[in-house]
Parts: sequence; C-alpha cells; structure tokens
Amino acid sequence: MPEQSFRKESRINARASHILLAYKGATRAAANVTRTKEEAQAKANELLAQINANPNSFIMLAMTNSDDSSKQQGGDLGFFTKGRMTPKFEDFVFNNPVGKVGLVETEFGFHIIKVTEKQDAVKLATIARKIEPSEATTNDIYNKASNFEMAAEKKSFEAVAKENKLTISPAAKIKAMDENFGTVGAQRQIVKWAFDKDTKVGDIKKFDVVNVGHVIAKLKKINEEGLTSIDDARLAIEPILKNKKKAEKIKAKMKGASLEAIATANATTVATATDLTVEGAILPTGGQEQRVVGTAYAIGANKTSSPIEGATGVFVVRTKAITKAPAITDYKDYTSKMNAQNASTPGRVLEALKSNADIKDNRKLFY
Repeated sequence: MPEQSFRKESRINARASHILLAYKGATRAAANVTRTKEEAQAKANELLAQINANPNSFIMLAMTNSDDSSKQQGGDLGFFTKGRMTPKFEDFVFNNPVGKVGLVETEFGFHIIKVTEKQDAVKLATIARKIEPSEATTNDIYNKASNFEMAAEKKSFEAVAKENKLTISPAAKIKAMDENFGTVGAQRQIVKWAFDKDTKVGDIKKFDVVNVGHVIAKLKKINEEGLTSIDDARLAIEPILKNKKKAEKIKAKMKGASLEAIATANATTVATATDLTVEGAILPTGGQEQRVVGTAYAIGANKTSSPIEGATGVFVVRTKAITKAPAITDYKDYTSKMNAQNASTPGRVLEALKSNADIKDNRKLFY
C-alpha cells in the first residue's frame, strides 16, 4: 500500500438557463438594443407567462428572444459557483429549487431564469507513491502472454482466451493511417502490422505496450477497397430503413378532417408552437424540426399540411399566422458569419481536388 495524503474541498455548483431582455443604457447592452426599460420589462413578463403556460418552450424562446450569447445554447449557462454571476442572479439560483422559473432585474436588464441542476462538488487532491511490479511479476506476465500467443497459433483464439479466463476486447475496425487501436489507445505499431503486406487473415502477434502490458492481436478480416459489404453497412442503414417503414405506417393512420380529428384517432393531442423561425425550428414536443417548420411557412396561413416525415416523428401542421420579419438595417452579424465560412474555403477546395485526382497514398509504408 503506498503512502498517501489527501486534501478535500467541498462547494455547491448550480446550473441555470436564462433569457436576457436588455434595454438601452443597461450594462453591456449591444448598440442595436433600442427598447426602453419599461418595454424590456413588459416583454420579459410576456415571455414568462408563455413559459409558465408551456415550460418546454423555454429553449425556443431563449434562442429567438435573448440578448445574450447563451441564446445559441437555448439560454444554458452551464455550471457555476457562487461569485461567478451578478449577486441578484446568484441569489435567485442558489436560493430556489431545481425547476424554479422567475424574473430577476440586474444591471444587465431583465432575466427570466430557470434553475436546471444543482450538485455538491468535491475537489480531491491525492499524492501517492507509485507502485511498480517486481521483476518476478513482470517475467510471469511475459511468459503467460508468450504461451497464449503460441497456443492461439494451434487452437482457437477464443478457446485459449476462455482457458486462461481472459476477456477478448471487441474487434477494432482500423484504417491504414490510424494512430489508435481499439481500447488500447495510441498503438501505431499494431496498425502497421495489420496493414503489412505479409500479414494474412488469421495471423496472431504479441505486442509489448508501455504502461499497459502485452497485447495479443489477431487479424480477423481485411476489407478491400470499394463498396462496403452488406454486413458492415447494415448497422448504419437498418435504423434508417426501419424509421422509414414506421413513418409509412404512421402516415397511413393520420387521416381526418382537422388536426383535432387526427389527434383523436391517434390517441395524442394538438400542440401549439409560437415564434418559430427557420433558424430556431424547435418544436416544444419534437425538438429540432426544420422540415416541419419549413413546410409551415410554405403552405401559408390558415392551411393544413399533409403528413410530414420529420427527424423525430410524423407531423401534420396548421399554420395559424406568419409574421414578416423586419427589414435588416445592420448586416454585421451576417458578414461575420460569411467571413468565417469563407476562411475555410481553401481547405474545401483542396479536398475537392483530392477527390477528383488519382492519388496513391503510400504514407502507411513510412509512418
């Protein structure tokens, strides 16, 4: 047993989400914020009422209304400790239970705050003396690994593992330039052996891995260049096909003269979503659904759609109203976004050139 010393420090972490309604003159308010303090408070009260009526709408309302950068995460601020936030904000979060939603005014504006999680964090520091195996233990393990390698050459790899009460790790699918090998981590030597022209399917080899021990690897299969086999493709394709079949069966049941009739026939209810945009296409009961929201825009007001196969289910929507977006007067945000996209253009061009060129990659022979 090594000698050890410990240092323990406890603290409470909290996690919260918020929607910030800033007003002109508030601390750190953006230049494009023109609403008055009274207007900000009225808007905050309006949003709070919507959230109290439909708690699942918080994320969507944060993304479409908040004047804080956390809007991209649906208002989520992550975990924080006392002393990280402005005092009134902290008082609400740390003095209320998880799930509580309320309105708080700070120097930044009006915050609609939702307490989402709390935890007692314990910070431990440990100093320990390293334990190293003796020479006798090292030799014993080496002999067992060597005997396993020789036995597996003559008998089934699985049978030898069972005899030695060892568990075989799941098969690792690797490429010629990979660095990592399954659960062992960075083991380039094993990858190079697997792709060596002299290594054949069924070959077995023992590798000495620093700080791990010995790895006995067996080459199970070589996938030749070309189309993926049916067995390998099944894992990715089967769930997609199953979902399509499910969608077809659900669509066949979604018939009725109105949304209410369709809902009744399928033992569900009609839900209402407000303030949806193409970028903020989050349904309260379905999550991110751009296709559904896009269809709602396309069919126009007071019209009902046909069944729509979305990302999480099948939907029928009736558009109640479409509000035209105000004219854009400041394009700085869009310019910044386009500049960021353009910065990666050379890399995309290079990949396009590679895909159209006849390149023989021999790096595996030297790395």
